[in-house]
Amino acid sequence: MKNNVALHDFIVNNTDSLTNAWFQTKKGKEGSIYSSTAPVIGDKLRLQNKKFITTIAQIFINIDTESNYEAIKQWASDVAKDRVSTNTELKEIISQFKVFRQIYWNKINEFALQSTNSITPEKLLTWSNLFHYAFDNVIEEFVATYTAYHQAALLAQQEMISELSSPIIKLTNEISVLPLIGSIDTQRAKIIMESSLQQCQEKNVECLVIDLSGVPIVDTMVANQLFIVVSALELIGVKSIMTGVRPEVAQTAVHLGLDFSKITIYSTLEKALENLENYTKNRKPNSR
Repeated sequence: MKNNVALHDFIVNNTDSLTNAWFQTKKGKEGSIYSSTAPVIGDKLRLQNKKFITTIAQIFINIDTESNYEAIKQWASDVAKDRVSTNTELKEIISQFKVFRQIYWNKINEFALQSTNSITPEKLLTWSNLFHYAFDNVIEEFVATYTAYHQAALLAQQEMISELSSPIIKLTNEISVLPLIGSIDTQRAKIIMESSLQQCQEKNVECLVIDLSGVPIVDTMVANQLFIVVSALELIGVKSIMTGVRPEVAQTAVHLGLDFSKITIYSTLEKALENLENYTKNRKPNSR
Protein backbone atom coordinates (compact mmCIF):
# COMPACT_ATOMS: atom_id res chain seq x y z
CA MET A 1 0.00 0.00 0.00
CA LYS A 2 2.98 2.30 0.67
CA ASN A 3 3.98 2.18 -3.00
CA ASN A 4 0.41 2.88 -4.05
CA VAL A 5 0.29 6.02 -1.91
CA ALA A 6 3.65 7.11 -3.25
CA LEU A 7 2.42 6.61 -6.84
CA HIS A 8 -0.76 8.57 -6.12
CA ASP A 9 1.21 11.48 -4.66
CA PHE A 10 3.68 11.38 -7.54
CA ILE A 11 0.85 11.64 -10.09
CA VAL A 12 -0.97 14.42 -8.22
CA ASN A 13 2.26 16.39 -7.89
CA ASN A 14 2.78 16.05 -11.64
CA THR A 15 -0.68 17.16 -12.82
CA ASP A 16 0.81 20.29 -14.42
CA SER A 17 3.54 18.24 -16.10
CA LEU A 18 1.03 15.73 -17.48
CA THR A 19 -1.29 18.46 -18.73
CA ASN A 20 1.56 20.39 -20.34
CA ALA A 21 2.71 17.21 -22.10
CA TRP A 22 -0.77 16.76 -23.51
CA PHE A 23 -0.99 20.38 -24.65
CA GLN A 24 2.32 20.01 -26.48
CA THR A 25 1.09 16.97 -28.43
CA LYS A 26 -2.62 17.66 -28.95
CA LYS A 27 -3.62 18.94 -32.37
CA GLY A 28 -6.98 20.37 -33.26
CA LYS A 29 -8.35 21.85 -36.46
CA GLU A 30 -9.15 25.55 -36.57
CA GLY A 31 -12.28 26.25 -34.54
CA SER A 32 -11.91 23.09 -32.45
CA ILE A 33 -11.64 23.36 -28.67
CA TYR A 34 -8.40 21.41 -29.06
CA SER A 35 -6.79 24.04 -31.29
CA SER A 36 -4.14 26.37 -29.88
CA THR A 37 -5.96 29.57 -30.85
CA ALA A 38 -8.46 29.74 -27.99
CA PRO A 39 -6.71 30.56 -24.68
CA VAL A 40 -9.93 30.84 -22.66
CA ILE A 41 -11.03 27.39 -23.80
CA GLY A 42 -7.49 26.20 -23.16
CA ASP A 43 -7.78 27.23 -19.52
CA LYS A 44 -10.99 25.23 -19.22
CA LEU A 45 -9.35 22.19 -20.82
CA ARG A 46 -6.48 22.40 -18.34
CA LEU A 47 -8.86 22.40 -15.38
CA GLN A 48 -10.85 19.48 -16.79
CA ASN A 49 -7.68 17.52 -17.50
CA LYS A 50 -6.24 18.09 -14.02
CA LYS A 51 -9.52 16.91 -12.51
CA PHE A 52 -9.32 13.81 -14.69
CA ILE A 53 -5.73 13.10 -13.58
CA THR A 54 -6.57 13.27 -9.87
CA THR A 55 -9.78 11.29 -10.31
CA ILE A 56 -7.94 8.42 -12.00
CA ALA A 57 -5.14 8.61 -9.41
CA GLN A 58 -7.63 7.80 -6.65
CA ILE A 59 -7.91 4.20 -7.88
CA PHE A 60 -4.43 3.47 -6.50
CA ILE A 61 -5.24 4.38 -2.89
CA ASN A 62 -9.00 4.07 -2.49
CA ILE A 63 -10.13 0.48 -2.00
CA ASP A 64 -13.77 1.55 -2.42
CA THR A 65 -14.11 0.60 -6.09
CA GLU A 66 -17.70 1.77 -6.35
CA SER A 67 -16.79 5.21 -5.01
CA ASN A 68 -13.91 5.47 -7.48
CA TYR A 69 -16.07 4.74 -10.49
CA GLU A 70 -18.86 7.05 -9.38
CA ALA A 71 -16.32 9.89 -9.45
CA ILE A 72 -15.09 8.72 -12.85
CA LYS A 73 -18.66 8.60 -14.22
CA GLN A 74 -19.39 12.08 -12.87
CA TRP A 75 -16.31 13.52 -14.60
CA ALA A 76 -17.21 11.77 -17.85
CA SER A 77 -20.79 13.04 -17.67
CA ASP A 78 -19.80 16.65 -16.98
CA VAL A 79 -17.19 16.78 -19.73
CA ALA A 80 -19.39 14.95 -22.26
CA LYS A 81 -22.10 17.55 -21.78
CA ASP A 82 -19.54 20.31 -22.27
CA ARG A 83 -18.19 18.71 -25.47
CA VAL A 84 -21.71 18.46 -26.92
CA SER A 85 -22.30 22.15 -26.16
CA THR A 86 -19.13 23.03 -28.13
CA ASN A 87 -20.12 20.76 -31.06
CA THR A 88 -16.93 18.73 -30.70
CA GLU A 89 -16.95 15.55 -32.79
CA LEU A 90 -16.78 12.28 -30.87
CA LYS A 91 -14.02 10.99 -33.16
CA GLU A 92 -11.82 13.94 -32.24
CA ILE A 93 -12.47 13.43 -28.51
CA ILE A 94 -11.62 9.72 -28.58
CA SER A 95 -8.40 10.58 -30.40
CA GLN A 96 -7.42 12.88 -27.52
CA PHE A 97 -8.25 10.15 -24.99
CA LYS A 98 -5.89 7.86 -26.89
CA VAL A 99 -3.06 10.42 -26.80
CA PHE A 100 -3.46 11.19 -23.11
CA ARG A 101 -3.74 7.54 -22.09
CA GLN A 102 -0.18 6.99 -23.31
CA ILE A 103 1.09 10.18 -21.65
CA TYR A 104 -0.47 9.16 -18.33
CA TRP A 105 0.86 5.58 -18.47
CA ASN A 106 4.34 6.83 -19.36
CA LYS A 107 4.31 8.88 -16.15
CA ILE A 108 3.38 5.78 -14.13
CA ASN A 109 6.25 3.91 -15.81
CA GLU A 110 8.57 6.78 -14.97
CA PHE A 111 7.70 6.37 -11.29
CA ALA A 112 8.14 2.59 -11.44
CA LEU A 113 11.61 2.88 -13.01
CA GLN A 114 12.98 5.12 -10.28
CA SER A 115 15.56 3.00 -8.44
CA THR A 116 14.41 4.18 -5.00
CA ASN A 117 10.92 2.71 -5.43
CA SER A 118 11.83 -0.96 -6.10
CA ILE A 119 8.60 -1.69 -8.00
CA THR A 120 8.26 -5.35 -8.93
CA PRO A 121 6.91 -6.47 -12.33
CA GLU A 122 3.90 -7.97 -10.49
CA LYS A 123 3.12 -4.60 -8.88
CA LEU A 124 3.43 -2.79 -12.21
CA LEU A 125 1.09 -5.31 -13.81
CA THR A 126 -1.46 -4.71 -11.03
CA TRP A 127 -1.24 -0.97 -11.62
CA SER A 128 -1.59 -1.51 -15.35
CA ASN A 129 -4.80 -3.49 -14.87
CA LEU A 130 -6.23 -0.85 -12.52
CA PHE A 131 -5.27 2.03 -14.76
CA HIS A 132 -6.48 0.64 -18.08
CA TYR A 133 -9.71 -0.67 -16.58
CA ALA A 134 -10.43 2.76 -15.13
CA PHE A 135 -9.54 4.48 -18.40
CA ASP A 136 -11.82 2.14 -20.35
CA ASN A 137 -14.64 2.95 -17.93
CA VAL A 138 -14.11 6.66 -18.51
CA ILE A 139 -14.34 6.23 -22.28
CA GLU A 140 -17.36 3.94 -22.06
CA GLU A 141 -19.24 6.32 -19.77
CA PHE A 142 -18.18 9.32 -21.82
CA VAL A 143 -19.42 7.84 -25.10
CA ALA A 144 -22.76 6.80 -23.57
CA THR A 145 -23.34 10.22 -22.00
CA TYR A 146 -22.11 12.14 -25.04
CA THR A 147 -24.45 10.13 -27.30
CA ALA A 148 -27.43 10.75 -25.02
CA TYR A 149 -26.77 14.50 -24.78
CA HIS A 150 -26.06 14.75 -28.51
CA GLN A 151 -29.29 12.97 -29.45
CA ALA A 152 -31.26 15.17 -27.05
CA ALA A 153 -29.70 18.27 -28.60
CA LEU A 154 -30.51 17.07 -32.12
CA LEU A 155 -34.10 16.32 -31.14
CA ALA A 156 -34.49 19.79 -29.62
CA GLN A 157 -33.10 21.35 -32.81
CA GLN A 158 -35.41 19.27 -34.98
CA GLU A 159 -38.41 20.28 -32.89
CA MET A 160 -37.43 23.94 -33.10
CA ILE A 161 -36.99 23.69 -36.87
CA SER A 162 -40.36 21.96 -37.19
CA GLU A 163 -42.04 24.64 -35.11
CA LEU A 164 -40.48 27.37 -37.21
CA SER A 165 -41.64 25.56 -40.34
CA SER A 166 -45.26 25.75 -39.14
CA PRO A 167 -45.84 29.51 -38.70
CA ILE A 168 -49.35 30.89 -38.54
CA ILE A 169 -49.51 34.20 -40.43
CA LYS A 170 -52.26 36.66 -39.52
CA LEU A 171 -54.16 38.25 -42.41
CA THR A 172 -56.84 40.01 -40.39
CA ASN A 173 -57.83 40.04 -36.72
CA GLU A 174 -59.70 36.75 -37.18
CA ILE A 175 -58.17 35.07 -40.23
CA SER A 176 -54.73 33.46 -40.49
CA VAL A 177 -52.84 31.22 -42.91
CA LEU A 178 -50.75 28.14 -42.11
CA PRO A 179 -48.50 27.46 -45.13
CA LEU A 180 -47.07 23.95 -44.87
CA ILE A 181 -43.87 23.32 -46.82
CA GLY A 182 -41.84 20.13 -47.11
CA SER A 183 -42.40 16.55 -46.05
CA ILE A 184 -44.58 15.72 -43.06
CA ASP A 185 -43.82 12.74 -40.85
CA THR A 186 -45.49 11.61 -37.63
CA GLN A 187 -43.29 13.78 -35.42
CA ARG A 188 -43.78 16.91 -37.49
CA ALA A 189 -47.55 16.28 -37.72
CA LYS A 190 -47.69 16.18 -33.92
CA ILE A 191 -45.76 19.45 -33.67
CA ILE A 192 -48.00 21.07 -36.31
CA MET A 193 -51.08 20.22 -34.27
CA GLU A 194 -49.62 21.41 -30.95
CA SER A 195 -48.20 24.58 -32.50
CA SER A 196 -51.41 25.36 -34.41
CA LEU A 197 -53.61 25.03 -31.34
CA GLN A 198 -51.32 27.22 -29.28
CA GLN A 199 -50.84 29.90 -31.95
CA CYS A 200 -54.55 30.05 -32.78
CA GLN A 201 -55.42 30.64 -29.14
CA GLU A 202 -52.68 33.23 -28.67
CA LYS A 203 -53.67 35.13 -31.83
CA ASN A 204 -57.46 34.75 -31.38
CA VAL A 205 -57.78 33.09 -34.79
CA GLU A 206 -61.33 32.32 -35.90
CA CYS A 207 -60.53 30.97 -39.36
CA LEU A 208 -57.35 29.15 -40.33
CA VAL A 209 -56.39 28.53 -43.94
CA ILE A 210 -54.17 25.42 -44.16
CA ASP A 211 -52.26 25.50 -47.44
CA LEU A 212 -50.88 22.14 -48.63
CA SER A 213 -49.52 23.26 -51.99
CA GLY A 214 -45.94 23.07 -50.65
CA VAL A 215 -46.25 19.50 -49.34
CA PRO A 216 -44.82 17.12 -51.99
CA ILE A 217 -46.40 13.91 -50.70
CA VAL A 218 -49.58 13.45 -48.71
CA ASP A 219 -49.89 9.78 -47.85
CA THR A 220 -52.32 7.92 -45.63
CA MET A 221 -50.58 8.96 -42.42
CA VAL A 222 -50.40 12.65 -43.36
CA ALA A 223 -54.05 12.79 -44.46
CA ASN A 224 -55.14 11.20 -41.19
CA GLN A 225 -52.98 13.59 -39.14
CA LEU A 226 -54.38 16.60 -40.99
CA PHE A 227 -57.90 15.41 -40.21
CA ILE A 228 -56.95 15.20 -36.54
CA VAL A 229 -55.52 18.74 -36.66
CA VAL A 230 -58.72 20.09 -38.20
CA SER A 231 -60.86 18.25 -35.62
CA ALA A 232 -58.75 19.61 -32.76
CA LEU A 233 -59.02 23.15 -34.12
CA GLU A 234 -62.77 22.76 -34.36
CA LEU A 235 -62.91 21.88 -30.66
CA ILE A 236 -61.41 25.27 -29.75
CA GLY A 237 -63.73 27.11 -32.13
CA VAL A 238 -61.45 27.55 -35.14
CA LYS A 239 -62.93 27.06 -38.61
CA SER A 240 -60.48 25.38 -41.00
CA ILE A 241 -60.14 25.97 -44.72
CA MET A 242 -57.82 23.77 -46.78
CA THR A 243 -56.10 24.80 -50.00
CA GLY A 244 -53.71 23.15 -52.41
CA VAL A 245 -55.46 19.80 -52.06
CA ARG A 246 -54.55 17.62 -55.04
CA PRO A 247 -56.76 14.80 -56.38
CA GLU A 248 -54.58 12.07 -54.87
CA VAL A 249 -55.01 13.63 -51.44
CA ALA A 250 -58.77 13.56 -51.84
CA GLN A 251 -58.59 9.90 -52.90
CA THR A 252 -56.49 9.05 -49.85
CA ALA A 253 -59.04 10.73 -47.58
CA VAL A 254 -61.88 8.79 -49.18
CA HIS A 255 -60.05 5.46 -48.76
CA LEU A 256 -59.50 6.27 -45.09
CA GLY A 257 -63.14 7.11 -44.58
CA LEU A 258 -62.26 10.62 -43.41
CA ASP A 259 -65.15 13.05 -43.54
CA PHE A 260 -63.90 16.34 -44.97
CA SER A 261 -67.40 17.40 -45.98
CA LYS A 262 -67.56 19.98 -43.20
CA ILE A 263 -64.27 21.56 -44.29
CA THR A 264 -64.20 24.25 -46.95
CA ILE A 265 -61.63 23.28 -49.59
CA TYR A 266 -60.17 25.35 -52.41
CA SER A 267 -57.76 24.26 -55.11
CA THR A 268 -55.44 27.24 -54.52
CA LEU A 269 -54.67 29.69 -51.73
CA GLU A 270 -55.49 32.56 -54.08
CA LYS A 271 -59.07 31.35 -54.54
CA ALA A 272 -59.48 30.93 -50.81
CA LEU A 273 -58.32 34.47 -50.14
CA GLU A 274 -60.75 35.79 -52.74
CA ASN A 275 -63.64 34.18 -50.87
CA LEU A 276 -62.54 35.03 -47.34
CA GLU A 277 -64.11 38.47 -47.56
CA ASN A 278 -67.52 36.81 -47.83
CA TYR A 279 -66.73 34.68 -44.77
CA THR A 280 -65.84 37.81 -42.79
CA LYS A 281 -69.04 39.55 -43.81
CA ASN A 282 -71.31 36.59 -43.14
CA ARG A 283 -69.82 35.28 -39.87
CA LYS A 284 -72.06 35.57 -36.87
CA PRO A 285 -71.21 38.20 -34.26
CA ASN A 286 -69.65 36.75 -31.07
CA SER A 287 -69.43 33.34 -32.72
CA ARG A 288 -66.61 32.27 -30.46
